[in-house]
Amino acid sequence: MTSLIQISLMMVIMMHSPFIADAGVSQILVPEGEYSLGSLYCEEEQGNADWCNDEVPSKVNLVAFWIDKYEVSNADYRECFIAGVCEPSVLHEDRPQEFNKPRQPVVFVNWEDARTYCSWRGGKLPTEMQWEVAAEGEKLGGAHFGQPYGNGAPEIIGKFEANSHGLYDMMGNVYEWTLNEYGPSGKNKVVRGGAWNSASHFLRTSDRVGKDPELRYSDVGFRCVKIQQ
Repeated sequence: MTSLIQISLMMVIMMHSPFIADAGVSQILVPEGEYSLGSLYCEEEQGNADWCNDEVPSKVNLVAFWIDKYEVSNADYRECFIAGVCEPSVLHEDRPQEFNKPRQPVVFVNWEDARTYCSWRGGKLPTEMQWEVAAEGEKLGGAHFGQPYGNGAPEIIGKFEANSHGLYDMMGNVYEWTLNEYGPSGKNKVVRGGAWNSASHFLRTSDRVGKDPELRYSDVGFRCVKIQQ
């Protein structure tokens, strides 16, 4: 039987841990502070080409927030489906077994599906600013990218080296939905981070891509955040 002393010790350890348990999902704290966003890559190396001229450097102040250590996996998402909250994730028509492993990031979920899952866990999708700050650092982490679209697929989460914040797969594996709209029309939503089928120049923390929020993609997943209370 677990004693009161053992329970107290476990509570102290949890309070001082860099991770918090959230429906079985680990999260990492990104501290409050002023951060630099954007880059000069487009101006200096691409002549301000249309596909990257929205990466203008800027400063932003953010409150502290928790962000998922890993991309949401098929197993994680299934728990929300079993709870009767989330819609089922769609399977790849030709190669379902290559996208449906429990520890692979969940894909074929649209923007609203992703929002619903994060809300079920008491969080939300990250803003672009939160995502970019979490992705930045001296070490960007390992990445899975450059795979042929016809036969490539995501790798299991956490297989490669973590970034400076201890977050996995911020670069590559799957793009990740954010809360923000892309462009003045407001139709598309921003995804970040590159994917298993991306070229290397899309694996930059400042790169922005617009996707239709109503569609489901084989290379787009997500992770969740919570504001520190």
